[in-house]
Amino acid sequence: MCPALRSLVQRFPSGVIRTQARLVRVAGSDCEGTSVNALSGMATAFWLAAGVAPAAEPAPALPPSAEWRFAVLLDGRPIGSHRFVLTTMDGRTATLTSEARFNVTLLGVPIYRYRHSASEHWQGNCLESIAASTDDDGRTNGLHGRQEADGRFAIEVRTGSDDATSEPVRGLLTTCLMTFAYWHPALADQRRLLDPSSGRLESVIFTSLPEAEMEVEGYRASVRGMRIAGLPHPIDVWYLGTRWVGLDTTVAGGRHLSYRLR
Repeated sequence: MCPALRSLVQRFPSGVIRTQARLVRVAGSDCEGTSVNALSGMATAFWLAAGVAPAAEPAPALPPSAEWRFAVLLDGRPIGSHRFVLTTMDGRTATLTSEARFNVTLLGVPIYRYRHSASEHWQGNCLESIAASTDDDGRTNGLHGRQEADGRFAIEVRTGSDDATSEPVRGLLTTCLMTFAYWHPALADQRRLLDPSSGRLESVIFTSLPEAEMEVEGYRASVRGMRIAGLPHPIDVWYLGTRWVGLDTTVAGGRHLSYRLR
């Protein structure tokens, strides 16, 4: 998941936030925003997955293959699930797929529907390609990104119907990008994170949190945390040992969004 979680909900249960998604033209370290389309906050809520920063040295190895099934809660109420599957081929290359399904109801009546799927290909610390699609209560959004031969990472975001205009975002002069990959051991080394739902770069600061008690797969456990600050709404990520087991943040309207491993 990414900083766009902050725009998940503006009014609940009477409505949901509508925010302005942006494409970002990146040249070196300068970002120039270009408005693309008004999207619901949930359209970006789950891609809290993207940290981007030049990496001095690639990581020696990726984590082994794993799966995470998260229950997603808004103010303690279940609203859906988010599943991640990491397939590591040789310790250096990996594929991550994810799928989110949210339904918000009022008195048993559906008032909001969200679907998101993504596929990422990794080489060590570096994202090689990404493809993501979102159906945010009828508003569609697609993103494609790839590492080019000249070292740039080209991103294209398409919103709306098939004939909608799209604009590539190019010129990120770095050899290595990272998404908000909470599972990745090098995440905390990053200083700028890429939001793949909008193409924006986010400056971040990582700090440690005190140990806390949390339910993990039905059992109470002592977990360690780290906070991703530098955002309008910080994101607290929780680990049991080295395994990612949870996430907490405050979204628009002061609502509390949680991921809990089940």
